[in-house]
Amino acid sequence: MKLSRVVVLICIPVLFASVGFENDDYYLFPIRPGERNYLSGNFCELRSSHLHAGLDIKIGGVVGSPVHATADGYINRIKISYGGYGNAIYIQHPNGTISAYAHLHEFNNKIQAYVKQAQYQKKSFTIELFPQKNELAVKRGEVIGKAGNSGSSGGPHLHFEIRDANQQPMDPLKFGFTEIVDNVRPYVRRIALTTLNEDSRINGQFGRFEFSLKDKNGRYVVDEPIAVKGTVGVEVASFDKATGVRNVYGVKETTLTLDGQSQFHCDMGKFAFSQTKNIHVHTNYEERYRQNRTFYKLYVDDGNTLPFYNTNAQKGKVTIDDDQVHQATITLADINGNKSQVDFTLQGQSETDKVLNTRYFNKPYSTQNYHVRENILQLFAPVDKNPEGIYQRKLATFFSNRRAFEEPPAYVVNDVAVYLWNLNQGIPDSVDMCGDVSQLPIKVRVPSQSAFSFYQPQMNVTFPKSALFDTLFLQMDHQMEAGRELFRLHQGNVPLRQSMQVLLKPRQFPEGPRDKTSVYRIDAKGDLGYEGGDWKNNNISFRTRSFGDFILEVDTIAPVITPLSISSSRLRFKIEDVTSGIRNYEVYVDDEWLLMHYDYKRDLIWSDRLDDSKPLTGKVTLRVRDMVGNENVFSRVI
Repeated sequence: MKLSRVVVLICIPVLFASVGFENDDYYLFPIRPGERNYLSGNFCELRSSHLHAGLDIKIGGVVGSPVHATADGYINRIKISYGGYGNAIYIQHPNGTISAYAHLHEFNNKIQAYVKQAQYQKKSFTIELFPQKNELAVKRGEVIGKAGNSGSSGGPHLHFEIRDANQQPMDPLKFGFTEIVDNVRPYVRRIALTTLNEDSRINGQFGRFEFSLKDKNGRYVVDEPIAVKGTVGVEVASFDKATGVRNVYGVKETTLTLDGQSQFHCDMGKFAFSQTKNIHVHTNYEERYRQNRTFYKLYVDDGNTLPFYNTNAQKGKVTIDDDQVHQATITLADINGNKSQVDFTLQGQSETDKVLNTRYFNKPYSTQNYHVRENILQLFAPVDKNPEGIYQRKLATFFSNRRAFEEPPAYVVNDVAVYLWNLNQGIPDSVDMCGDVSQLPIKVRVPSQSAFSFYQPQMNVTFPKSALFDTLFLQMDHQMEAGRELFRLHQGNVPLRQSMQVLLKPRQFPEGPRDKTSVYRIDAKGDLGYEGGDWKNNNISFRTRSFGDFILEVDTIAPVITPLSISSSRLRFKIEDVTSGIRNYEVYVDDEWLLMHYDYKRDLIWSDRLDDSKPLTGKVTLRVRDMVGNENVFSRVI
């Protein structure tokens, strides 16, 4: 019997794959099928931390629109969570594909009864269930629930996916849904070019430079040639739109050509969920972090394993090593074939002046006088002119491995000397520019493809294998700031694929109990985000997927409970915690566990009785705990 079951499981995907997979009539649109619909998000749209895996379908700004099963099948997974997809249903279809419906407001009566029974058995609001084939069968067009705003949704809508037999999401619009109308071409805001090695230059300089565009009826142009020497990468800031809506979407297809030859082609087809973090190297992560602007890279950066690309031998990078004029074109297209084009000219420049006067000046991103780009340290220093108006070029002395290296500036631009130092030849701890000494916090070179640990007097950090997308020149610093001990672990403009382990060794401790003292990350606005941590002696360790500034903070304040409705038919409370956040909650009525739904965006919990005919009577006890164990208890008799 066991052998027979194994044979059936192996054969099913083969049979599934041959049934209606590309048939435009196989799938029904899940919201108002046959009527005009609108999207707030499309497939592979670039979100803050992931590629969007489906369509976000508008429902008019209010919850409650009926959600229809897109095809025959059976529900093989149900998941309810505070964040993420919230209330979600997954349907297995006979052709091998799976459809997903997320952020639901509620399920239909049959599904809701099935889920509620399991929640009461496990005494848990959050739950994940895997029904068998004969338990929850559905027909094409059947209403399986109502669209809503549960989980991490930013507003009422339905998130809808179609996945292949390997659980890889595909663009649902490729199946010919006529409910979505789009005759609007993609828009382009700007392009950017960036140098990709120490000897490359753009308009005579090293760094990244953005260029404005003029729109000429769908054909965008850069007004003047861009001087290029060496190997550079091209980026584009663009977005798509659709007819009748103001929302912006991701661009499906992008092509870069040079002198008519394709250098890079990206077609956003299906992808594996394990690859979704590659969005951080598909786009310019530093620009998204620094200015909240999204630029697509038109080259495949190190660590990028997305399957979307077809490139030249340099993975889309462009090398100009002559003095000739080269014509470059970027073509952008959506899934309906609407296209836009960007034309710009690259002027080869085999030799560049050492003294430049240009409006394109690559300045450091902060008050620092240095910037690390890839493996190149870029230093900026003001220069003076002699009485004849000639620049006095300072020699910079780099101190590395107890040796001193004198370097002239790579070039001077707008009265600023720019020095370039290849960090692969050594990591300097300081630089002396004519008596002006700068201490540098770059500590060590961290490889991207192996586990690595680094120990310092104030903190230790351990990277698991493949935590980094690319080699990292790790910056670490420790200082007192506004009476608090600040631990600076690199900069937040570098992405991580996996969490790293950090051990802090504080020299002073905030006043308060040690078990209520945790690590918090300071964001760009100065707000604190709870990271947690476990104490061992006087050190605290925690895991995080973000670089940045960390401090210790004490939380001794219990969560706040505000009763909103207490009756025999319903309980409703607001629960809040402003420091570490809510960890868990539980409600008992006369010692019987009561299911409470939770919407963390509104800080609301509300009851859902197992038997609606049985009134709530007796002693109600609500316990709410925060992330460090502070507890508040509310009691009342109904």
